[in-house]
Amino acid sequence: MQLKVVLPSGEVNVPVEPNSTPGHLKENLKYSIRVPPKLIKLTCDGRELDDIKPLVAEPNNLSDGAIVIAEAREGVPEETTPSSESKPTAQPTMIKKEEPPKPKKVKKDVVRPTLAEGDVVKGKVVEPGYQKWEPEYVEGKHSKRHLAFLKIEAVSEKKKYPEQEESSLVFGVGDPQTSPVWTAVVMQMEVGEKAQFKISRKAVDFDLEGLMPSDSCSDWIVELVRIVEVEDVNQDFSQLLHVESKGKKERAAALDTVSVHWRFRRWMAEGMFCIASSRERIAIMPGYGLVPIEDQNAPPVSLSVGEGQQEGVEMIAMKCGPGGVGHLYLKTEAMKGNRPQGCVVMDVEVVSVDQNQGPGSPGWRGWQSLIHERETGDAWLDEADGKRKQLETFGMLKKSTGDSKDAEANAQSQVHKFATNAARRYRRTLKWIEADEQDDRKIKLEKATVQMRLAKASTLSHARFGDAAEAEATEDEKNAIKEALELLKECLAASESLKNENLVVECLKMTLQVHIQGEDVGEARQVLERLLSMRPEDDELKSDSARINRLEGALNLKKGASTIETVQKDLQAAVTAVDKPKVTECVSKLHEMIKGGQVTWDTVRTLKVGKDVGNAMKMGDPDIAAAARKVVQEIQALAQRAGIGL
Repeated sequence: MQLKVVLPSGEVNVPVEPNSTPGHLKENLKYSIRVPPKLIKLTCDGRELDDIKPLVAEPNNLSDGAIVIAEAREGVPEETTPSSESKPTAQPTMIKKEEPPKPKKVKKDVVRPTLAEGDVVKGKVVEPGYQKWEPEYVEGKHSKRHLAFLKIEAVSEKKKYPEQEESSLVFGVGDPQTSPVWTAVVMQMEVGEKAQFKISRKAVDFDLEGLMPSDSCSDWIVELVRIVEVEDVNQDFSQLLHVESKGKKERAAALDTVSVHWRFRRWMAEGMFCIASSRERIAIMPGYGLVPIEDQNAPPVSLSVGEGQQEGVEMIAMKCGPGGVGHLYLKTEAMKGNRPQGCVVMDVEVVSVDQNQGPGSPGWRGWQSLIHERETGDAWLDEADGKRKQLETFGMLKKSTGDSKDAEANAQSQVHKFATNAARRYRRTLKWIEADEQDDRKIKLEKATVQMRLAKASTLSHARFGDAAEAEATEDEKNAIKEALELLKECLAASESLKNENLVVECLKMTLQVHIQGEDVGEARQVLERLLSMRPEDDELKSDSARINRLEGALNLKKGASTIETVQKDLQAAVTAVDKPKVTECVSKLHEMIKGGQVTWDTVRTLKVGKDVGNAMKMGDPDIAAAARKVVQEIQALAQRAGIGL
């Protein structure tokens, strides 16, 4: 329903849920009235509303269209109450989520113009500068660049860039995706200088990312606000890192937890509007209604460095200590994951760094640290396992198509990423346990648990799915399987010595999965037999038995593919040598293998077995021809079964 809320600064219509409370409403009003929620008074028809009762229930009894007066309570300290004589207070920053990337101009010619004499002519200096600067890192690959902060006015168009008075337009000096006129302009200026320029209309009309003005205008006024040296991460202007302040000396290392405030701003000529923020809250603002704003009192958010949750935040957090601030200027195609589309600026303020490097380090909290680290690994492993199940279910339902392969590749990438993050956590936990080795049952049990889960994570980080599952395992995967089996062997011994049957069963189940991934049918069957003797009613083990049977069938088909290729080559040689007994033997073997389901249609088709069987039929021997016709019939039947998915 809709309420009309009367504020000291104006009225606003607010949509609310009928079952919400006045207390909820106060949380959104505190940004406009500028006092804490408990100091806000809400009344309707002279009645003060009850904070904890629903708006539509007794004693509030509000209905659609009701008028609610919101004001600070009497007795609020004078400094917290807005007054007409006080200085105007800055409004909270609104988050313009709907602010889209600037649409790129459609041009026939997207070749960057080459400047000619007279394309950029400096005119009158409106305001002199105060500091000279030396242009460097302009062309080619460099690890450093110069960022220019400008205010620009297109005189004849009567347009100013950026639209926000308090901000500046920013670009990398020499950026090949912007017109060269702007690089030529700033290279003729001192910091703080404001000057007039005559610029070629044709030369200025080039900007692939929408970072600089490209109006059809020849008269411009440019102010060079400042120049800063920044890091070019990829040496191509796509990721420019500006560390505004380094903060304290502590620096986050891999897997450290950092507390930060982050914000995304749109990077374009018209302005750098805030479009996302970790400080986002919903406020009721006169003239706007419910809007997202930045709450400067919002608590920081935490994330772990080096796990790929938010690459930009992690990059800045490793460059700045507590109190440090960094800005990462990203082009459209840079760091596309977990961020708004288009060109953006990521602002990060590092609040604190939890440098827990294990026993003896400042952040070490003993058993609590161990459990937290292991549980973080468990969370990543659950994510990886969930993606794995999705992939395996999809793979059983249908073969990959062109439309699904990209989605499958993305899901497989996530499985590997999440499993790798889990493995890193488990390795660190194991290292901490071993560094603080104690002859304690609880510690031994925890160590065995971590070893088992590390085995699962490390193998899952190399698991193959879809079409890739039919390929040979890489050396990295083989090494991961070998390490996992060693970890599981040690875990099983510890579990048995602790007489913990549940852990023994869990360890054996993990060992079974590793043997299946390693395509070791014999060892997998042995482990399965032991598990069935311990848990005969376990339905999961029945599924594992079916997986082993499928694996054995797949391995037989692989073996058959190798064998049929050998038989095919023998047949080719026998036909060439007109060795009829050998031809008869080879044709008979082919018939037996194809009829017995020892090879797939894909193998027979790829090897073109039918062509060689046809050559045998042409030898003129009626017995060979009859035998060859039987092979052809089996090939046709095999193709038909493959066509219906059998």
